[in-house]
Amino acid sequence: MKAIIYSFISLFIFLNSANAGVVIGGTRIIYDEGKKDVSISVENPDNIPYLIQSWIDDVSEKKQSSFTITPPLFRLNSSNTNALRIFLTENNLPSDRESLFWLNIKTIPATERTENSLQIAFKTQMKLIFRPKELKGVNFIEEQKKLEWSKIGNKINVKNPTPYFFNFQTINFNNKSVNDVSYVAPYSVKSFEINNDEIHGIINWEVINDYGAVTDLSEVKI
Repeated sequence: MKAIIYSFISLFIFLNSANAGVVIGGTRIIYDEGKKDVSISVENPDNIPYLIQSWIDDVSEKKQSSFTITPPLFRLNSSNTNALRIFLTENNLPSDRESLFWLNIKTIPATERTENSLQIAFKTQMKLIFRPKELKGVNFIEEQKKLEWSKIGNKINVKNPTPYFFNFQTINFNNKSVNDVSYVAPYSVKSFEINNDEIHGIINWEVINDYGAVTDLSEVKI
């Protein structure tokens, strides 16, 4: 039993140490059409090197060919910083709305293998949003006023009549939070489950903007 407890403690310490290693310089990326490329920094303040692997998936988390990322695989030494550069290589994307992709960054600590050691890779996934040149920058205060909210049974529905993605930080109905809050795509309807049988009340929500900051709380009565 002591050996098992010791193993779990050792694993917990290792996880915290490894997870603290690599710092990514952002929480989302906006790729405005017409840009040559966009970049995001990867910093290693730890005292061990890391192997960094990165790739881009489409919204369904499948490999795609619209973007290229470089370098896709590299070693990041202690106290060093590198930049991941993203290029649009095939522009077959809609011009009347934003498109969503996922940037994946996997970090693997480059430690020497010893007996009974365990290496764990950590993956960070963040949103990469392509914004066509026909669309202006988002005024989140004004655009989110166009969202249409309703409640049917135990589901909160939000209809998005705009060309922008809305990423929610929180959604509440009569002071109860929805389950698994996420986002609503352009020109679509998204449903969120909530453990509340009431029909009428107040829905309030917070949206995450282009810089990863949370906007002021908005609300509507239904």
